[in-house]
Formats: sequence, structure tokens, C-alpha cells
Amino acid sequence: MRKLKSIQILTILTLFSSALFSIITPMSLEISLALNFNENQVTFINSMFLMVGAVSSLMWAILGDKFPRKSLLIISTFEWALLTLFTIFSTNFLSLLVFQLITAIGFGAALPLIFSLIIDLADPESRGKQFGVLSAVYVLGNGLGQILSGFLIDYYTWQVPILIISISGFACTGLLFFVAEPMRGAKDGIYKTVDESAPGLAYKIKSGDFKQIWKNKSTLWILLLNFIMFISIGAISSFFISMLKNDYNLSSTLATGFLILVFGSQIPSGPIFGKLGDKRYEYDKKGRMKIVFLCLFGGSIFYIIAFSLFFISTDLPFLIMFFALVLGGAFLFGGIDPLTQATLGDINLPQVRSTIYSLNYLTYTFGRSISLLILGQFFLTFNNSYSPGYFILSIMALSCTLILYPILKVIPRDIENIKSKQI
Repeated sequence: MRKLKSIQILTILTLFSSALFSIITPMSLEISLALNFNENQVTFINSMFLMVGAVSSLMWAILGDKFPRKSLLIISTFEWALLTLFTIFSTNFLSLLVFQLITAIGFGAALPLIFSLIIDLADPESRGKQFGVLSAVYVLGNGLGQILSGFLIDYYTWQVPILIISISGFACTGLLFFVAEPMRGAKDGIYKTVDESAPGLAYKIKSGDFKQIWKNKSTLWILLLNFIMFISIGAISSFFISMLKNDYNLSSTLATGFLILVFGSQIPSGPIFGKLGDKRYEYDKKGRMKIVFLCLFGGSIFYIIAFSLFFISTDLPFLIMFFALVLGGAFLFGGIDPLTQATLGDINLPQVRSTIYSLNYLTYTFGRSISLLILGQFFLTFNNSYSPGYFILSIMALSCTLILYPILKVIPRDIENIKSKQI
């Protein structure tokens, strides 16, 4: 019962942490007008927020391999909640940037520490499913931030959605006191004792362990996969509402509704593909990554076709086809993250998992930040149109399937190597 409650609290924290970084972008026009700076500078703030969060996540993760992860999450969540509150007092571009970048320091702790805790709370046979739920909640939180901004900005000032997220952060800080601190590696069934002073459980990461991490070929290939994949698709959800309004002349309300519909499809896809991957993993160590290949290939093809269509909102047949294709692509892409996260847990020792998840978070967050900048440049290059940039980025996503070939080749060996090193 305590374990279930802990997982639920960590899931709630994932929801509001995801909403935190997506709350500002939909209000870029209103914020820029209120604080008297150019609208495209909000994109810069959002990109820098992600980069600072990614860099700080490595610091938190290294600390997480040395100190209780629960305590670090309480400190970091309180920090980002407090600095988010300070954000509403911004008076110009510089103050908004400073408050957001300091907020990002605490924000960076969330995912690597949550993932590390989940690995030790969930049974190995159900990790794909559990990460699927977290992936779905992460997508839901991203949408929650955009929905709060998209709807409330018509009735309130830009500070109100940010204040709501800040209050949610303080509430999560309180809930974290009820989370159980699991013993590292206890769920892997490799220790004869549950005493955390036992060898392995008491281990604290040292700088020399990074050499061992880099020798793990599967880990390196997965990090590369996530980096390039998020360069390709990382900005798609962030500018989806803007794209629909700008390229297809949809109203803000209708565009927000379509965002909910399309990216809401990733909410069930994470648990579905995560559970499917768990079943395949029981008899095929390549099973999870084989499903990743199918999701990445199929999702990319759907996106390529969708963003190659040229129409306006009055062309109803093309509009329906467009959303059906994007819906299918988003559903398939939703299955990738939980399977790669579960795989990283399988191919790395318990004592370094916080660091591994931080490195993974670092790669796809930097990828997403680069994606934002690339899409912004494409927008200018193609005469203030988003669709051509989306089309090119979707082709890049398809090319990522090539990286899965070496992953499928080396991953069974790396899984066996990790098992042989465990006590």
C-alpha cells in the first residue's frame, strides 16, 4: 500500500513538472506585450529553461546516487515552486529570464530522480508498463500547461496560469514527505538481504564509474537515439497550436481542442506499448527495442505524410486526413519513451541509474532545445510557415531508425554483462 501511494505521488509530481516548462509558450504574445519585448524572445527563454534544467539534472542525479532521493526531490520541488511564484513579479525580459533559469535548476531534478525511484519501486516485469504511465502523464502535463495558458489567457493576466503551477508545486512538496525511500536495487532480486548497508546497496557512485558507463554500448546508442530523435520531434508539440493557427487559419480555441485530441492519444499509448514491451521482453531481450523501431518508423511516416499536405481549414476532407495522420503518429511516438526508459534500467547497475537517467534527460532535453531553435529558423526561412519545418524534422525522425540496428545487435550482450556483475 505504501509503495502504491509513493508511485502515485511521484506520478502527480511528473504531471506538474511537465506542465511547468510548457506554461509560458502559449502566452508568448501576451507576455511580450505586457513586459515590452519581442515575442520570439519567449522561445529563447523556453529553450534556455530546458538547457539549464538538463545541465542541473546531472548535478541532482549525482547527488541522488549519494544521498536520499526523496529528500532531494523535496528540496528541488520546493525550489521550483518558489521561483515560479517569483516569476509572476517579472517586469521585463531580463527579470523573466533570470527567474525562469533559476526555476529550471529545481525543475531539472524531477525526472531523473523520479525514474530512479520508480525503478526501485516497480517489479522488473512491470517496468515498461509503469514507465508507460509516467510517459502518458508527462505528455498530459505538457498539455495541461498549454491548456491552462491557452484558455485562461483570454480571461486573466499571464500571471494566473503560472501562479496555479506554483501552488501545485508547493502541494507536491508536501506530498513528497509521504513517499517511501526504496532501497537501491532491491526490486532486481539480486540481493540476499534488504539491509541497505549490504554490498551494492550501500555503494556510492565515484568518478571512475563514468568510465564503465561509457563502455556500455547500448547505453551510448540509446542516448544518441534520444538526442537525435528529440532534435527531430521535440518542438512539434510546443508549436502545434501556433502552427494550426498560422498555417491553417484555425481559431485559438479550435487549435487548442485539436492539441488535446491529438497529443491526448499519447496518454493510452505509453501504458499500452509499455505493457506490450514487458511481454516481449520475457522471451526476447530485444523485444522492447523492436517495438521502439516499429513506433518510430510508423510515427515518422504518418508525420511525413501529414505535414506534406497543403490545405486551409475550409478543406474539410484534407483537415480530417491531416488530423487522422497526426493522431496516428502521436499515438505511435507515445510508445517510445517508456520502452527506452525501462531498457536503460535493465542495462545499468542500480547504483548508477540516477546518473544514467539524468544523462538521458540531458540528451533529449538538449535535443528538444535545439529542435525549438531549428524550427524557429525554418519558420523564418519558409516565409513564416511552420509546416515545411515540421516536414523536414519528420524526415530526420525517420532516419533515427538506423540507430536502432546497432542497439538491437548489442543489447542482449549488455543485459547479460550487467547481470553477471550484480551480486
